[in-house]
Amino acid sequence: MTNSVHERIKNRRKELKMSQTELANKVGLKPPAISQYESGVRKPSFEALRKLSFALKVSTEYLVSGLTQTQNQDQLANSDRVFLKIIHSLNAHDKEKLLEYAAFLATGRKIKVDLLFDSASDYADHLLKEKADGTLPIDLYSLAKEAGIKVLEDDLEEGEGLLIQGDHPIILLDQNIPFQARKKFTLATLIGHFLIPWHLKPNYISRKYRSKNEQEGITMGTSSLLTDEVEEMEAHKFASNLLIPSEELLKDPINQRATIEELKTIADTKYQVSLFSLLNRLVDFADDKYAVVQSQHSKIIKVYQGKRMLKSFDVEVDPRSKAAMFFCQPSEQEEVREGEVPANCWLLDAKENEIVYEQSIYNPKVGKVLTFLTLES
Repeated sequence: MTNSVHERIKNRRKELKMSQTELANKVGLKPPAISQYESGVRKPSFEALRKLSFALKVSTEYLVSGLTQTQNQDQLANSDRVFLKIIHSLNAHDKEKLLEYAAFLATGRKIKVDLLFDSASDYADHLLKEKADGTLPIDLYSLAKEAGIKVLEDDLEEGEGLLIQGDHPIILLDQNIPFQARKKFTLATLIGHFLIPWHLKPNYISRKYRSKNEQEGITMGTSSLLTDEVEEMEAHKFASNLLIPSEELLKDPINQRATIEELKTIADTKYQVSLFSLLNRLVDFADDKYAVVQSQHSKIIKVYQGKRMLKSFDVEVDPRSKAAMFFCQPSEQEEVREGEVPANCWLLDAKENEIVYEQSIYNPKVGKVLTFLTLES
């Protein structure tokens, strides 16, 4: 079995008999980027992984962790096969002891492994089932306390949150985080790092500080979509599933053309998360129907795509789009502009005469446009 993201990308591309140039064209990147990913010189961001997964016809989770691929896996190394045979020969109690010992070797601390799942999402679902009382929005502070984690706030220089693992785990949140929804997502992410048993580093920093919005004087951490750390991606997946439970999401208007105003109200009141987080979760749930783009200064800065290929980071916003209107004619207050637009405004794989329904919302305080695309059947 391949053990790294770059090996899985390279081997899967070769299985499909695809050149690096062909793969680059499919995902809207330049061939040198694919070469760097496959050599391990550069790690793909979460955005790039989503595009690569669709082009390579595997799940994002497979590229991240090696799980859930439908194709035959490469053979295991001899030592891995022997290790698996030893594990299969043990009873359930001894397997649990072995896992706890492996975690102790990695971290030097005792970790109790009660239940095991394959994915970060499964750990979030289990926590909701076992510990949450069904009340929304989710009370993260109670869940953290239940898990034995002490949550404190202070001035942090490293990032928006810090998990210190140990026999008495602590989560430190930067008290200067400007938005409550952002602080909530950071806390959920760090709880995820603590509960996912293969996240064994002694410390985890969430949303590392790299830039500052000088106009507003607000320090903002790195976007969760631009991370290239596998464990951080998994923790973000955990946070998203925890804050917006699947069972609750099914009760929301996701099977018809939901208006962005309705969704903003749901994000603010029901889940107390950002609109961006809720829209991304909708894409996860209905990836054949929705896509999300964020733009600033007339350029795309983030994308969260479903099954269709979106234009990439740093590409100019198409002047025919509703989003482009905000850069030509800015609004002095929060405003939504919507309507049908040619699909090739946003999609790399648009069909001739295809249209999409675009809803773009602009917040002058943030200076960014958030675009929600509904793909017409």
